[in-house]
Amino acid sequence: MRTYFFGDIHGNEDALERCLKHLGETGADHVYCLGDIVGWLPFGDRTLQRMRSLALPTVAGNHDLLVAGLFTDHPEQLDRMQATAYNAGLLHTMPGAIDYLAGLPLTITAGDFQIVHHSPFHLPPNARPVTIESFNYLDEAALAGCLEDWQNYPKSIIFSGHDHLPAVYELPRMERRPTIDDVVVHKPTASEHLTVSLTAGHKYWVKAGSVGGPYRDGIPVCNSVLFDSEQQTITLFRLPYATERLYEELSRHRFASNLKTLRKYAELLKSWQAGGAGG
Repeated sequence: MRTYFFGDIHGNEDALERCLKHLGETGADHVYCLGDIVGWLPFGDRTLQRMRSLALPTVAGNHDLLVAGLFTDHPEQLDRMQATAYNAGLLHTMPGAIDYLAGLPLTITAGDFQIVHHSPFHLPPNARPVTIESFNYLDEAALAGCLEDWQNYPKSIIFSGHDHLPAVYELPRMERRPTIDDVVVHKPTASEHLTVSLTAGHKYWVKAGSVGGPYRDGIPVCNSVLFDSEQQTITLFRLPYATERLYEELSRHRFASNLKTLRKYAELLKSWQAGGAGG
């Protein structure tokens, strides 16, 4: 069984289409979206319309829920709040869009793996309302704080996105309480795919990276994941795509040019194209 995962599209239509083309090439049996269909880029209407037409099982991302108005952001996240407000205004003109985002599940369980936008260990217990605190980033301190829960987690693999940094975290089987030094981190290079062979009894947490950016590792390529249950492998894909149209649209967009995060994103695309790395 081959299962494909992708997420953090963030309004990037060209990257989404590259990902969907690659999905068809893999011959995957199942596919899941890891959330954040919208947010950041001011083109969330395009990617939401496309994803709704596909009807793929999708978990809710923090941007999806922010745009739907389910909770408010951290006050210091000014750029993100402005991007959320822009996309919320845009999508309120699309019938059913906000209800669709608000109705996305926080988690999906399939076989021996769990699908979530960020972390199953940071979601509120007992069906309490989710808040932005459930979507902080997986830095070393956050990972160290949930190692025991991860060790005892009933699922062997967690698939998530959110951090925009593709990696496979591996927790070896052990009788004692794990420490952060026990975690093995597998990361792809800038341009090459990475395949990790799974070891029986180990736990894995797969961070898929971002399809549409912003690209926090400075590599503007479409990221996705394939899990092959028969071969017991996980592959992180680095998929170049044509970024010229996106750069031109961001450069001309008056709203985007006022956000530092999106200006830096456009500058990254420009430098990537100038270096001959675009495709």
